[in-house]
Amino acid sequence: MTKPSPLPRPKDGPAPIRLRPDLPTRAGFDSDHPLACGLVGREGPAIAHLGDLAALLARPAAGPVVIDADATGPWLLAMLVALAETWPGGTGALRGALCNDALDLYRGPAAPSWSSEAALDLAADTLSWSRRALPGLRGARLRVAAPVEGDALRPLVAALHSGLALLAATARRERPQHLRAAATGVEFLMPGNGPGDRAAGALLSQLWRALLVERHGPGFALPEDLVLYPEGRDAPGFADASVPGCDALRTALTQRETAEGAAAWLSRPAATMSPPSAPQEIDAGRNAALARWRRERDGNAVQKSLLALREAAKRGINVMGPSVACAKAGVTTGEWAATLGGALPRAAAPAPVPAPVTAPAPRGERMAACARLDAAMRGLSRPMTMLLVRPGLDARPWSGHPLLRAAQDCGVALCDCGARRMPAEIVPLAYHDKPHVLIFGLSNAQSIRMANSTVMELQKAGFGPIPMLGLVAFDAAPPLLGELHESVTLRNIHETTAETFLDDLSHMVVSGNALPRRHPT
Repeated sequence: MTKPSPLPRPKDGPAPIRLRPDLPTRAGFDSDHPLACGLVGREGPAIAHLGDLAALLARPAAGPVVIDADATGPWLLAMLVALAETWPGGTGALRGALCNDALDLYRGPAAPSWSSEAALDLAADTLSWSRRALPGLRGARLRVAAPVEGDALRPLVAALHSGLALLAATARRERPQHLRAAATGVEFLMPGNGPGDRAAGALLSQLWRALLVERHGPGFALPEDLVLYPEGRDAPGFADASVPGCDALRTALTQRETAEGAAAWLSRPAATMSPPSAPQEIDAGRNAALARWRRERDGNAVQKSLLALREAAKRGINVMGPSVACAKAGVTTGEWAATLGGALPRAAAPAPVPAPVTAPAPRGERMAACARLDAAMRGLSRPMTMLLVRPGLDARPWSGHPLLRAAQDCGVALCDCGARRMPAEIVPLAYHDKPHVLIFGLSNAQSIRMANSTVMELQKAGFGPIPMLGLVAFDAAPPLLGELHESVTLRNIHETTAETFLDDLSHMVVSGNALPRRHPT
C-alpha cells in the first residue's frame, strides 16, 4: 500500500487532525484477538470503541478531521458521528474527509475479510450517507501515489480506476440525483505541490469530469477543489515524471479496467521496524481495559444493534445508520467487522497459483539457475511444490512476487494457504499439500514470531525436516531475526535475485534441509 501523503492544510484555520489507528484496528480486530498480539498501538492508537475515540478527541475538533483507517474507515466515521452529536453544534460542525479507496485496500496489510465487490458497496454506502448527513465532510478521498521511475500513468490510472469503480457501485445503489450528490464527496490528493503535480492534477480533473458525463449522463456539479495539493510538500511527486496526454491516460485506464487483475506485491517500508519492548505488558493493560468496557456496557443494546447491522448488510441496505447505532451502544471494532464479515460475501479463498501461460523463456544467469533447479527436480516422484505461508495479521498479497514467479516459470507449483493464519491452522494445510519447500512471507515482527511458533507446531505434529525459507520484506533488526528457528533460511526479499532464490530451492530439494543459517542479504 502506498505511503500516506501529507494532509493539505486549509488556507485559514487550524491544521487537520489525522485519525490513523494501529494495524489491528484498521484490519478490524480488537486488541485481545490473537492476531493483534504485539501490534497494538504500534503504528497509531488502538481505537476499539467510542470511549477510545472520546479519549483521543477530548474536546470538539477545532479543524477538519481526516479518517485514514483502511477497512474500518466507515466504522471510525460512524464513531466520529456518534461522538460529534455530543459536541456543541453537533455533526453539522464536522469538517474533513474519509480516505476511502476500496480497491487499494487489498494491496495493503489491513485488507478486510469481505470481497472487493462488497468493499465497493460499503464505500458507496459511506459516500452517499456522508453527503446526506455530513455536508462538511468528503466521503471519499483518493490518494494519487507518487510516480515510480518516472511512470506517471500508473498512479493516475489507479486513482481514476478506484474513483470510477466507487461511482459505479454508488450508481447501482442510488437514484441518479443521489449519485450526482454523492459525486461531490469525491476528491483526489496529489503527492506533491509542484508544477508537475499541478499539471497531472489538471489532467486528472479534466478526464474525471468527462468520464462521469460519458458513463452516468450530464448534471454533475463537481467542486472546484476536486484535486487537492499538500502544503509544504518537499517530496518530488510528479516533478521528474513526464505527464501523459489525455488520450494516453484514457487508453491506459481502459486496459486496466478490462484486465483480469494486476499483480501487487509488498512495497518496502522506509523505516526500520525493531522489536517492540515488552509487547505483552502493553497488550495486557489494553486488554484489561477492553474487558472492563464490555462488562459495563448494555449487552442487550449491543446485540440488538449488531443484529440490525447484520440485517442491513445482508439485505443491501445502507449500513452507516446501523453502524452509528452500534457505536452508541458500545460495540467494538472487532465486533463490527466480524458482523459485516459474516453477512457480506467473503473474499475468495486462495487457490493454487498457476504459472503464466506465456512465461518468457529464462535467459543468461536465470537460464543457468533454472537448469540447475530442473536437474534437482528430476529425482522427485511428483512435481515440486512450494507452500506459501503468511502467518500473522498482515494480509498483503505475495503470490505475484517476481521471486515466486521465477520459480513457477521453472516448473515449480505454488500453493498459497492464505493470509492471517495461526500456527495451529498451518499444520493441517502443510499435511494436505505436502510441500517440498515451505515459504514464509515475513512482513513484520509479529509474523517472525508466529513463523517460529509454526515451526514448533510442525515439529509437535511429527513433521520431518521440511526445508523452510523465510522471505523478509521489512528492515528487521538482527536480534529479531535471531528469534526465528535455526531450521529456517532467511532472505531479504528486496535484495535477493531470482537466480539466488532458484539456487536456494535447488539446494533444498537435493539436501532435503534448509541452507546453513545466516542473516538475510
